[in-house]
Amino acid sequence: MIQRIQKILLLTGTTLWLLGSVCFAVDLDDRDLEFVDARDGTGYYVDVDSLNFTSDHEVTACVAMVKSRTNRMFLYSIHFDTAAATYQIMNSRVMRYDTKEPIGGSDQPLPASGYGIASPMRAIVDYIYNQPHDS
Repeated sequence: MIQRIQKILLLTGTTLWLLGSVCFAVDLDDRDLEFVDARDGTGYYVDVDSLNFTSDHEVTACVAMVKSRTNRMFLYSIHFDTAAATYQIMNSRVMRYDTKEPIGGSDQPLPASGYGIASPMRAIVDYIYNQPHDS
């Protein structure tokens, strides 16, 4: 009986994960990804339609990183705090860049990390804050 419940839970979890990945792939078509910067074979993009300013120094955005050498696209929801110079990845998806086929990801938020003046995250923050918005 316990093994049967475990199998059902496993199948349900796998199905929900796959459905979530498919929905995320469909949403990718609706993204307005704008190029921000490129460094060492990685391109950085921001979905300007996803910007959610929660204060004069906090914003959440959908950020994409494309690694051409590995044919991977990483799509993140990132919360930035410019007052603390930190960013926190709230969730992520990994896809094959050429087909946009989902191959992984996580809905588990990561701890906040700092960024420096020369980091790609700083370039993303600068780009975001140069977009028209109400503050």
